[in-house]
Amino acid sequence: MKTGCVILAAGAGRRMGGKNKAMLLWQGQTFLQRIADCLRTLGDVECVVVVAEPHASETEREANRLGVSCIRNPSPERGMGSSVALGFSYASKHFAADACWLWPVDAPGVDVATLKNVRDLAGVGKILTPRFGERGGHPTLVGREVWRELEACESESAGARSVFRRDPSRRHFVEVDDPTVRHDIDEPTDLEALS
Repeated sequence: MKTGCVILAAGAGRRMGGKNKAMLLWQGQTFLQRIADCLRTLGDVECVVVVAEPHASETEREANRLGVSCIRNPSPERGMGSSVALGFSYASKHFAADACWLWPVDAPGVDVATLKNVRDLAGVGKILTPRFGERGGHPTLVGREVWRELEACESESAGARSVFRRDPSRRHFVEVDDPTVRHDIDEPTDLEALS
């Protein structure tokens, strides 16, 4: 199966003291590089990063260094749904993939084996979310037939989550032995815990 990825990196990092989370370091790599390297391990994965001010230029430079496409969200104050919508609109026009990962840049620790486990179950559901314990995590793999709904998710009350919850029959949780699927790095203490 050919996959793509929409990486969400349009946040201002307020809870991280205004730092650009895409450029935070973990195990000697920026978060964005860590995610890009994981995707490359899967094979030929088309990828786009959604960025916004105040960190857009810095993240674009890193994306260019990594050979990853970038698009800007001109109004990130509209919420994460606006970035998801922009990313999947881009994917619909430019990706030949059958499914696309939705991956927040502040979840860099996911193991490659976890991605492979999720991808290998792509026939089970149109929306596949890794789950560790009782909670789902990141990244979610979304079949192409759902992309159009994500392009319109900005108007949904809970953005992409509204789309994911709309029809439980098409969503499947993949049990994984990888607690990092639940690690969102929002605050400095979260980064310390990941280390």
